Amino acid sequence: MQSGQGASPYAPQQPIVTGQMGIPVVGQFFPPTSALAALILACLSFVLCGLFMSIPALIMAGQALQITKNMPGHPDHGTAQAAQIVAWVNIGITILVVILYIGMFGFLAMNGDF
Repeated sequence: MQSGQGASPYAPQQPIVTGQMGIPVVGQFFPPTSALAALILACLSFVLCGLFMSIPALIMAGQALQITKNMPGHPDHGTAQAAQIVAWVNIGITILVVILYIGMFGFLAMNGDF
């Protein structure tokens, strides 16, 4: 070890987390959320079950956002927001597809091709 160094180069370093006004915060723990599970459900809803997975993902993301909004700097806040956005996009796409199918079958029924 060289002189002037405070720690061994092989020892793991603790990350320095700063709070308000740059004061280091030691031992700050955040409550766990289901943001990652919500994001996985929201992404799988594009491929699998549509509304049956995106609505629970939206609910889980909303619960995770309630937790993360009360705790600034929570690491799951962005994940919860992404899950909520992906779930809403999938719900919108599903509604558009249903409207298109209804319109297509209605058009075919009016022309007697159905």
